[in-house]
Amino acid sequence: MDGLQLHTQLLKNTPIFRSLSDDLLKGILTAPENGIEEYQPKQLIIRESEIGDCMYIILDGAVEVLIRAESSNREISIATLRAGDFFGERSLMPGSTGRRNATIKSVYPTKVFRIDKKYVLLSIKRDDFSLSDDEDVTEINITSSKPAPQVPPPKPAVPAFPPDEVRDLIMKIRLFKSLNRDELLTIHEWTEIVKVGPGDFVLKESQPGDAMFVVLEGTVEIFTLDSDGKIVILANLKTGDYFGEQSLMPDSRGKRNAFARTDNESRLIKIPKEYFRLVLNRDSDLAKDLKKKHDEQKQTLKDARQ
Repeated sequence: MDGLQLHTQLLKNTPIFRSLSDDLLKGILTAPENGIEEYQPKQLIIRESEIGDCMYIILDGAVEVLIRAESSNREISIATLRAGDFFGERSLMPGSTGRRNATIKSVYPTKVFRIDKKYVLLSIKRDDFSLSDDEDVTEINITSSKPAPQVPPPKPAVPAFPPDEVRDLIMKIRLFKSLNRDELLTIHEWTEIVKVGPGDFVLKESQPGDAMFVVLEGTVEIFTLDSDGKIVILANLKTGDYFGEQSLMPDSRGKRNAFARTDNESRLIKIPKEYFRLVLNRDSDLAKDLKKKHDEQKQTLKDARQ
């Protein structure tokens, strides 16, 4: 296998480029803006908070992922990526801040393939996240199994809504029980499906919060850092679990109180602050439960950081 074929296979193994044809992949590999870069041990590749203009695939060597702890202002190593892994794509995604969420340094002599932002965006536009025809979904029956006798006879039971993976999941979650029919029918107008790569950050401690998330597919790890800068795992979330709502509470500081990163390739439902506040205002019992949860989490975080 020659070098071009090898690199084409690497692109195919990267989720962002999986749906592209061989001709488009070869176009990315041979574009003048893209190319192989080499780094010496401990050399900086990406700096946290800088504007992102490209992503990288590791061809050889390894890189270290570091984040800065707000409490101690120290850089903490949270992951090591190796050949075949990729990084830097999150800041290029539509809807992101455009800034890097971690610092990346080479561990030892490392070779990467650099891909310019415009080719990443081209690939995202071509990707299709629609629900497959044969995917299992749950239908909600709006009639009882034994309807009362009526004249004329009742019509056969029908689903309350057409099958939809986002709506079907949201309707099962207690948090969203107060949403009305129109809000559920237009759910794709006010939610967004966010696709996140393995080991990527969704939230970072102390950042302002403007949305919450529901895990649609994959797993998410919630953690903080103790006084020595060591990682303390707070929760591992799966499909149907939600996070990020605490910074949206009326009595919060409005800032994230922990880190959230994916364990594997994941899809998340992003729900804006306005809709979270809407369901909170409609349901006083829910508001009380979340307030209690918020207070318990504050104490848990305080204990974990000691």
